[in-house]
Amino acid sequence: MLASSSMSAVHATATEMFTEVATADVEAAGLAIAAAVVVLGAVLRIRGDRAGATIFSALGYAFAVLVLALAVHSNGWLTGADAAVAQWFVDHRSHALSEWATAVTTAGGPAETAALGLVVAVIQVWRTKRYGPALVMLVTVGSASMLCAILKLIVGRERPPQSIQLMVETDASFPSGHVTGTAALLMMLALMAGARRSKAVRTLLLGIAVAVTVVVACTRMYLGVHWLTDVCAGALLAACAVTLGGYVLHRLDEPTVTESTPPRLLVNQIPL
Repeated sequence: MLASSSMSAVHATATEMFTEVATADVEAAGLAIAAAVVVLGAVLRIRGDRAGATIFSALGYAFAVLVLALAVHSNGWLTGADAAVAQWFVDHRSHALSEWATAVTTAGGPAETAALGLVVAVIQVWRTKRYGPALVMLVTVGSASMLCAILKLIVGRERPPQSIQLMVETDASFPSGHVTGTAALLMMLALMAGARRSKAVRTLLLGIAVAVTVVVACTRMYLGVHWLTDVCAGALLAACAVTLGGYVLHRLDEPTVTESTPPRLLVNQIPL
């Protein structure tokens, strides 16, 4: 009861704050700032400052999620396309597509994502005898899912009307848990599989992860259980978590002194 009252108070406070500051100009400026911060992170990455790139990229993605949350709480400008996109998917439904979308969204559910993550982690440890990468993957996906659940409680957005839902969902809608979990897991798997491989291979693996995430996002909207801003926020939240998790993976995968230094130089480094 106490927890419920506290969460209700947080929800009411957030609603009041968001309603006061949310305008189209604020939302547009917020997205522009978030994009600029992400771009700055990309520039720092090109220049070799991986730590700085990670910080700025993660902040940019997180700020974009905050802007979307603000817009959703106040039915702001950024939610203007939600109803139209939902109606477009309803208008293009068919029996075959509905069965396919249900299968995809079921495979990408939270329980299925968690199970797949655990299986991959066990296989990773068994093959490489290293616990670090598997642990980082699990923590990253788990953190993204936990943040998603917290945001659902704070924002408290209602699902699309049940009249357009092909599978009934009654919990909070923003952000999409399916998209958050799927994107975080697949992108972390792509980073792990692409470690020490060519840039082309890494790009291909990340491209596949993004493509599958887009498919899952579309199925959630097709089934009428999420709005466009829900799935966008889920993807951005996952990108934030994966940016941080990917940095830790990179640090774990950095060559040690014995791997990167020729034997002769190692002999020269031994104090006499």
